[in-house]
Amino acid sequence: MIQWQTRYETGITDIDDDHRRLVALINDLDSALAQDGDMGLVGRVIDALVEYADYHFSREEALMAEAGFDDLAGHVESHADFGQFLGAMVGGCILNPSRETAARIIDYLQEWLVDHILVEDMKYVPLVRGRASSLH
Repeated sequence: MIQWQTRYETGITDIDDDHRRLVALINDLDSALAQDGDMGLVGRVIDALVEYADYHFSREEALMAEAGFDDLAGHVESHADFGQFLGAMVGGCILNPSRETAARIIDYLQEWLVDHILVEDMKYVPLVRGRASSLH
């Protein structure tokens, strides 16, 4: 389980809310697997996670583009790599539903999200926050 920490906060309300929702979905996946391993429930949580991640990535990329973030292409590529890996893992889970596959997805998600927030997202935060404050 991921415990939300203040160090994950960007100070951008919408992005922080999205990140909290992604953390909650990852934790829901962990809980679904731990409770009884109902692969139907696990699949539904994964579907919700994929859908919300797509929504979040689109919103985040739009903020970066609007602010003129110079490494937007790299950040978009990171999101695409995540989507490809997750798609492959989900495909594997559909073809061979197992606790082990779901556990690998959870491990990857936990590590990727925390690293992505703390390293990649923090790169655009000063520019986006600076732009928002200059608009007020």
